[in-house]
Amino acid sequence: MARFLAMELRRRREAAGLTQAELAVRAGVSRQLVSAVESGRHLPRVDAALALAEALGVGVDILFGPAPSPVDVVTGARPREGTLVRVGRVGEQTVTAPIRVGGEGWEVADGLIEGGELIVFASTAPGPVVAGCEPGLVVAEGLLRERGRGAVAVAASSAAALEALRGGRVHAAVVHAPEPVPPRDLDVVRIGLARWQVGLAGPADATGTWWRPALAGAVPVVQREPGAGAQRAFEQALSPEVGDVPGPRVATHLEAARRAITSGMPAVTIEPAALALGAGFHALEVHRAEMWVRPEYLSDPGVVELLDVIDDRRFRSRLEAVGGYDLADLGVRVA
Repeated sequence: MARFLAMELRRRREAAGLTQAELAVRAGVSRQLVSAVESGRHLPRVDAALALAEALGVGVDILFGPAPSPVDVVTGARPREGTLVRVGRVGEQTVTAPIRVGGEGWEVADGLIEGGELIVFASTAPGPVVAGCEPGLVVAEGLLRERGRGAVAVAASSAAALEALRGGRVHAAVVHAPEPVPPRDLDVVRIGLARWQVGLAGPADATGTWWRPALAGAVPVVQREPGAGAQRAFEQALSPEVGDVPGPRVATHLEAARRAITSGMPAVTIEPAALALGAGFHALEVHRAEMWVRPEYLSDPGVVELLDVIDDRRFRSRLEAVGGYDLADLGVRVA
């Protein structure tokens, strides 16, 4: 519990634009006490807790009350018991995402769902929570965590990312389409990320017109979920007489490209994912990827640092090294 409260105190302090020393002066406590609480080493006495809450303009029950029940970033449901998770905070909502598991093992977890509650392992500065179908989000998350920010980047289709944005479970959603247009019910600030091609991945040794049977509905195809931008491009490219195309559905562009290599089936994905895994690729459309941020989150310290990371040369260099990215609009606000 102390570590969860540590995250909340630090989040509130940073949102107020205060240093530890400035908060200590306002609350009439020592800077060492503020540091100890934020590091999860100490729970303040009642009088100090009241003073800290008053200095931040919130009720003591909000700052030091029971930890709120977390929800999954994408689904909005309670996370499953026993799940190791990454943890974020969006407004008053605590959100979680399962840790990623890959060929090299498990990534470091922020916490564990145990007994229906969130057990936080360590106190880190609250960071941005972003959902979308751009694999480069994982790079941004890593760079932010190097800075001590508990960033959470979640792979999701454009449609699912927008639903998470509507539901207040993310600070920003990454969407892609030939020409992205925000829905009328969402007020967002649009940040350019990249242009890349969507299409079909195939085995690395694929030759000739290997992709034609897929567009004719003659072979199974690894596909994305309905609402994914790449899936819509695939469905629009099918021959007019083709109905439903059989094949498994996967959650991410990288997983689609991986399945193309391991199964030999064509897969709906984006060119950078295909290049990253050494798959063949046939383009169908050029899409523009944008990050849509709710205006009220632009001043959030985690979002401010996310925008700084996007402008970081290291972020651009990582994407350029993969290939398939046109980064002319990276970090540029879209009018």
